[in-house]
Amino acid sequence: MSDDNLEYTVLNVEDVPCEFPEGSPLARTLDLWRSWSGSNAAPKWDDVELYALPAIVLPQTLVVDVIDGGADFKYRFWGTKYTSHYGADETGLLLSTSLGPSFIEATRKQLNAVLASKAPCAFDVAIRAPRSGIVQTKLNLRLPIMDRPGEITKIMTATLFNETTINHREKLLEAFSDDTKRLASEKPLST
Repeated sequence: MSDDNLEYTVLNVEDVPCEFPEGSPLARTLDLWRSWSGSNAAPKWDDVELYALPAIVLPQTLVVDVIDGGADFKYRFWGTKYTSHYGADETGLLLSTSLGPSFIEATRKQLNAVLASKAPCAFDVAIRAPRSGIVQTKLNLRLPIMDRPGEITKIMTATLFNETTINHREKLLEAFSDDTKRLASEKPLST
């Protein structure tokens, strides 16, 4: 991690169907992934053409290498929009050294869901920024890549920042309440 103060708090992650409005950026990305796959369960890395992604999606894209069957993940590609949102370029770094424990755990769970299903998975995510406290939402479409039959070797994530398919309000209020209680117990009131 490039800055020890960049610990993002993941407030909510929801599995959502890989069903997007026809012609939308994530629908076009999923269709492209299917075309790269051909008759295979997933494309090989050699078949993936990042430049063919919709222009709005490419800078919001990640690719990770799967390390030791999912024990860790290494960022192969970290889109420029990720850098501007998170204030760090994680290219070449391991997820386990990434943007804080909450971010690592939530990302690992999403990537492991792809490993378990060996199929595309989508997630609606709400994250709180460390310095500003601003909550951002995003849709993650996570797509397996298999360089060897039956083995996921990479996972590509196409993200749309500031998009959501669900109402996070109730879970966010609960998370803020939990944080307030935790902070109150950590910091005694001064007299």
